Amino acid sequence: MKHFLILLALLLLLLPLFKLPARAQPSEGEGGKTRSTIYTDEKVANARKNIQRYDWARKMRDNAVQEAEKYLGYGEERLWEMVTPQSLPRSYAVNYELGSPITGKEFNEKYGYRGWLADPLNEPWKLTDPSSGYKFPTNDFESYYKSGLDEHGIFDPKRADKRFLINELYPEKGPDWGVDDGFGWVDEEGNRWTFIAYYNHWHVWHGGVVDNAIRAFRDAYLYTGDLRYARAGIILLDRVADVYPEMDVSVYKEEDGFLNSHGGTGKGKIRGSIWEATAVPNYLSAYDAFFPVVEESGAVEFLRDKAREYKLDNPKDTADAVRKNIEDNLVRQIFPAVKNAQIRGNFGMHQRALAMAAVVLDEPGTTEAWIDWVFQTGGLYSTPDWHLTGGNVMTTLVNQVDRDGFGDEPSTEYNSYWLQQIMDVADVLQGYDRYPKADLYNNVKLRKMFDTRYPLVMVNNYTPTIGDSFKTGNPGIVGTVQEHVKAFEKYRKPVYAQLAHLLNGNTTDGLHGDIFSADPEKVVRDIERVIDEEGPFNPGSINLSGFGFAALRDGKPPSDRGITYKFSELKRIDATAEVTDFLGRIHLETDELGKRLPEAFDIPEDYYDNAGAVQLEAARKGRRISFAFRVPSTDRYRLLVFPLESTGYGRYEIRIDGKKVKEHDFYGTSSSPEPVDLGEFRLTKGTHTISFVNTGKHPEATNYKLGISKLVLKNRAALTQEAKDSRNLRGLWLYYGRNQVGRHGHKDTLNLGLHAFGLDLSPDLGYPDNFKDRTEWVSNTVSHNTVVVDRSKQKDHWVGIPHHFDASSRVQLIDVEAPKVYPQTERYRRTTAMIRVDEENSYAVDFFRVKGGKEHHFSFHGAEGEVTTEGLRLVPQPKGTYAGEDVEFGEKEPDQPDGWEYAGSGFHYLTRVERDRNPSGPFSVDWKIRDTWGVLPQEEDIHLRLTMLSPVDEVALADGYPPKLPGNPKSLRYLIARRSGEDLESQFVSVLEPYKNRRFIRSVEPATLKAGGKKVDSNTAAAVKVTLSDGRVDYIVNSLDPEVTYTVDGKFRFRGFIGVYSEKGGKPVYAYLHDGRLLGPASGPPLLRSHGHIKGTVEEFTRELTDQNRLTVKRTGPAIDPKEIIGKQIFVETDGERNGSYEIREVRPASGNRWVLDLGDITLVRRYKDENNFSKGYVYNLKKGASWRIPLSAEWFGK
Repeated sequence: MKHFLILLALLLLLLPLFKLPARAQPSEGEGGKTRSTIYTDEKVANARKNIQRYDWARKMRDNAVQEAEKYLGYGEERLWEMVTPQSLPRSYAVNYELGSPITGKEFNEKYGYRGWLADPLNEPWKLTDPSSGYKFPTNDFESYYKSGLDEHGIFDPKRADKRFLINELYPEKGPDWGVDDGFGWVDEEGNRWTFIAYYNHWHVWHGGVVDNAIRAFRDAYLYTGDLRYARAGIILLDRVADVYPEMDVSVYKEEDGFLNSHGGTGKGKIRGSIWEATAVPNYLSAYDAFFPVVEESGAVEFLRDKAREYKLDNPKDTADAVRKNIEDNLVRQIFPAVKNAQIRGNFGMHQRALAMAAVVLDEPGTTEAWIDWVFQTGGLYSTPDWHLTGGNVMTTLVNQVDRDGFGDEPSTEYNSYWLQQIMDVADVLQGYDRYPKADLYNNVKLRKMFDTRYPLVMVNNYTPTIGDSFKTGNPGIVGTVQEHVKAFEKYRKPVYAQLAHLLNGNTTDGLHGDIFSADPEKVVRDIERVIDEEGPFNPGSINLSGFGFAALRDGKPPSDRGITYKFSELKRIDATAEVTDFLGRIHLETDELGKRLPEAFDIPEDYYDNAGAVQLEAARKGRRISFAFRVPSTDRYRLLVFPLESTGYGRYEIRIDGKKVKEHDFYGTSSSPEPVDLGEFRLTKGTHTISFVNTGKHPEATNYKLGISKLVLKNRAALTQEAKDSRNLRGLWLYYGRNQVGRHGHKDTLNLGLHAFGLDLSPDLGYPDNFKDRTEWVSNTVSHNTVVVDRSKQKDHWVGIPHHFDASSRVQLIDVEAPKVYPQTERYRRTTAMIRVDEENSYAVDFFRVKGGKEHHFSFHGAEGEVTTEGLRLVPQPKGTYAGEDVEFGEKEPDQPDGWEYAGSGFHYLTRVERDRNPSGPFSVDWKIRDTWGVLPQEEDIHLRLTMLSPVDEVALADGYPPKLPGNPKSLRYLIARRSGEDLESQFVSVLEPYKNRRFIRSVEPATLKAGGKKVDSNTAAAVKVTLSDGRVDYIVNSLDPEVTYTVDGKFRFRGFIGVYSEKGGKPVYAYLHDGRLLGPASGPPLLRSHGHIKGTVEEFTRELTDQNRLTVKRTGPAIDPKEIIGKQIFVETDGERNGSYEIREVRPASGNRWVLDLGDITLVRRYKDENNFSKGYVYNLKKGASWRIPLSAEWFGK
């Protein structure tokens, strides 16, 4: 209290020194808010000015007005009456298990738990079962509800007239059949069907009329200044405030049939706590928008009359009285509801809600306290009742977000949500003048989180499927255009501009900044400048040692050009069904995952908001939507529509200027479907139309909806450029990060992925579809491209230890050890090199070494497709699984527990087994890759070939099964190479060759190693000879014994970690040496000599959280030019909890043999020493005096 008084006194003294914006003046003692703080006068003026200046802004206004007018059509009286109180239950399912009282579980399989239809405007309080046409409830609930309203307008079931609880629709079934009094109908078998609670949840509140209308009125008022929208919004918002304090879903329990999104706590307000956290920000922001015009709007008179009619405590006879009602009964309710876990979701969700409440209230002392709580360390606790003790923002950012910017979830899908959720908090606090230090965009860790998208992108079309993520090999890049436009605006990093450009279809058409900014087009000009000066998005190879992901990349991206229009910003000419912003596949009621796992994701439903896509909520054949688009000049154009796909989408005829040009079925499951090519047309300069008219649906489709994202026009110049481009991007990635299954990870350490020719050639299985398969197969080690030790899944670990990484011009490599995943091993290490053949092709040489245990199974699979072999004599196994002929599919080991504790092999999920029990030498497996997801414009002959050179005891092929999700391949063919023995030591050496049409490799064979004149047969060194079809011969040698000098095939000498020696016509043409001292012909002078590596100790390092981190190091050994190590990795000794691998950005010589190494924005802070007392400082990833080494590379090119 003392601090508050001091703060207040200082504020009063300083007030005369500042010119404050105009504000409404509340009556003494009423309300705390005095100005709009989210939608400031300046922002609103900017928006309205931009609407006058830009077509895209006018289209945003027009679409907002169209939506608002729809809800104005309900009338103010009806809108006010639609707000239901606590006494009427809410539930997200009618009967989650049984589906429909008519068609049973078939309903859920076909339509999902959210498949019920409703028309609140024309048929209130009625649901239609699409599987049968029956309507529920069968009684007149509208009359029943109205008869139960008390003197305050609150529904009281005890007052309601029971004569309305009669089956009027289907009397032949009996008077009680299908009757719902608000608490559900219980059928003869005792099953409860919560029709009204479902309607109340989805069609009144969450995504229903009340929530949507408030949002629509907010936007329409902000864009137009039309007080009609403000009036209706204030009326609706004030009524929500009347009922909000009493709202509490905990009394409507799951065991009674009422389901809500609370994550198991049972807590919530209007709906479960998770979805409550996504909904209340819309109420709060709407209040901020309407605040200045409460009196001017004319809403006070309406609300005053309602207060009198229903004897409300607040007379609402002044604008301040209305404001007080909303502030006291809505805004001030947020903080206690968050603390009581009634508003609580994933990280960022309830923090955003509370931060917005604080900023909207804008009350000295109170606002600061609420924001401080958002940052305060705390968590969710269950005793004495579920509650939160702090927003935990700082602890989460420092302790759980790693140095690369990733959260502590292994899944690339789940991890992608972290940024959006914390951005939601940051957007609220950004620019708030009462508490500028709370601006999260200045936080080092949040800034780094923007770097979690682009480093993962493979061949410009994929984010690797790591952990519980996406589907089996489907294309798609995490992140949105808007994220990267915002990131570029904030931080000016060119790669953000490049990725925004890529995600927008390799164009800046349709891009713009925030409508509320003074110059929203400036960012477009700046992005174009980046593309002109630095080219399109083409990330190089990278090693994310904090997250545990390395990517080796080669090739040049296509320069696809054209004019892009987002459908959400095109003018809608007509629409015969409701049009909504596309909120992401997880939001759709027909999404397969949403059907089966309604709380599987627990992410904000507006994660993909502003993605530029629209959805036509068509429920029957014949529905249509039309847009106008502008053609800049008369020319021939190819038109492409970028569709969305869902199991609830229908078949549509597409028309240009009223003429049919294509029919397309939008039914599907791809998260990134290929564009629909409408053909080439001569279009004149001016305005044209594109229409979509529903003609039916796929037999398996659950609805007639439509989802569309962009329209692209390519003229002749763009098409000519496109024809010159080829798909020559390729890449290899290695994952060595978190593998905790309970955090949506898989036991996939040292898993390898490959992309080439536009496809994912060896996809991970992705998101599981049931718990048993998840724990025993999908997340198990054997389903990944890695090695299983002793028929068991890997143990938990955080991140592996990189020992080498290099991204030289022709040879690139990654070398990682994972010592903790199998405690019985002394070595579990993978070294993989990618070697360029020409501009379009590369191959990889893979060395996987395991020492320890009694049995090693090397597992590898290609994408869907036919498989052929060479060098094997495979015999089909007549029955059973890879676990044994007598082990049926899905029958786990009898000594293994179920569920999370299962730690077995997973071999019982591999069927159609063929075995070669005595392979005689090197062998090859060739996958003819099928384009499962329709990525390529036409079918192509693409292959992935693995040639294994190491001796093994047995080779098997078997079918493994992806999750049964729409679009996934039915099976993938696995290669399993087994070795067994006491104190087993294995060295699996293989060559991976992606090729199209014909092989570019003529032969692959082992090369002989000699040391001291004697043949070497060791599991720590190996050499490979690869003969290319153009006559070039590559020798690749790798050794863990760097002091041994080897002679390879009698051709050349080598001492080091890895070397490549190439000949053509018997003469050397290329040499590469990494962490080595010597490489050259067997006779004659060496081609390459090197120090191998340099080493030393750490003298000092950056000890604060900053984006400018440095290491001061002392080196030992010979002096070298410091420029040689720029871009290299330094490997620093650590305590083993994390690795110490860092990229060197710059080098500055210091005194003596010291250097200052610039590590850029990669922090050396690991976590707080005490999360409850930040003043105690940090735990660091390394310490003074730690040893380090920097491997060096050298190349030689012949004439």
